[in-house]
Amino acid sequence: MKSSFMKHVNDLIVKSDLVLEVLDARRPTQTRNAALERTVRGKRKRLLLVLNKADLLTKEEAEQKKSEIRADSHTKTIFVSALERDGINLIRREMTTTAKETGKKDFTVGVIGYPNVGKSTLINALAGRGKGRVATSRKAGLTRGIQKVKISDGLYLIDGPGIIPMEEKDEFGLYLVESKNPNQLKDLESAAVRLIQELGKEKVIAFYKLNPEEMADKDEEDLLEEIAKKQNLRMSGGKGDTTRAAREILEAYQKHELK
Repeated sequence: MKSSFMKHVNDLIVKSDLVLEVLDARRPTQTRNAALERTVRGKRKRLLLVLNKADLLTKEEAEQKKSEIRADSHTKTIFVSALERDGINLIRREMTTTAKETGKKDFTVGVIGYPNVGKSTLINALAGRGKGRVATSRKAGLTRGIQKVKISDGLYLIDGPGIIPMEEKDEFGLYLVESKNPNQLKDLESAAVRLIQELGKEKVIAFYKLNPEEMADKDEEDLLEEIAKKQNLRMSGGKGDTTRAAREILEAYQKHELK
């Protein structure tokens, strides 16, 4: 991690009594940060894993993720959808209970996670209307610095910077967890091919309403060409514009249309 990021992160942890590490429920392993968790525990702070965007999972997928987390961690975990306000009361209850246990007059909760896991949306959901609001955007990395939001008398939230250990994440990995958007990718077509592999051809074929039998023997690159034609994205000569098709697929995933 860059030293400036670590300085902000350490400052936030020091100021916090409880740290919420916000993860993408679809990919909790990829959005967890082991170094961060070691730092939190090393400073004797309490840690709560918040798996956001649970609304993008089926019930079966959610149960599978829960099992994976339980097997890998003894840390308390809550599944939520900040956008749908589902599970927010569970977090509020956890914060209030922990605050009472410490006996502190002023209790501060730090919120940390990768860009676009929904930290700001979560804070706004917890704060409610008429209180401090944090800007949100699909564009990766909008929130900067440390912002403090009052939840109730004696209870505060502080939002930290996104944590991007670039040496640990490849470009596609950062895109997949929405820490990079398509405009920030160097090779759109390679990223789209990897996304098709990640999601499975069947899901992409169904999304674009292509004929499954006709697509059966085609690989990911061929499928990209067929999507370009289906969406009428063509270059001169009638050949499918796979670069534009790749951008469309990548954007559809981050808009949660293709999932």
